[in-house]
Amino acid sequence: MVSGLCKNVTEVRKNWSMTIDSVVHERPAFISRTHGSIAMIDESLLMELLRDYKYHLSIDVEEDGSFTAFLDELELVENAPTKEECIDVIISAMKDYAMDYYNEFSYWSKAPNRAPHIPYVIKILVSSDNRILEDIIICQIGEN
Repeated sequence: MVSGLCKNVTEVRKNWSMTIDSVVHERPAFISRTHGSIAMIDESLLMELLRDYKYHLSIDVEEDGSFTAFLDELELVENAPTKEECIDVIISAMKDYAMDYYNEFSYWSKAPNRAPHIPYVIKILVSSDNRILEDIIICQIGEN
């Protein structure tokens, strides 16, 4: 990290409200501790950093007329009677997955096949259902 950017944790603790206000209204903060450092960032800036992370959803029509959705980035699969329900179910599964991941973050974030999910999980955690839907790129299998 660039020298001089980190604030000492003791200084931050003494000026907690000022630090929060500064992060919300001015810029991110970098805080050093004896054994590591952290970054504090406003949610809107976080969303800007995650802007290019999209979810790719393939939807297949099954022989029984139901729809199966495959979400590539998080390796989720869901099935529902209609395409609309299938999308709703996959959004619910995404939120459940993100919460499970977050609750066991120290485990999942270190798993080689799950560590790449971190930005997608964080984006889900700070997004509304409508925002998640906006970030889904849908490809119906068998259609152009």
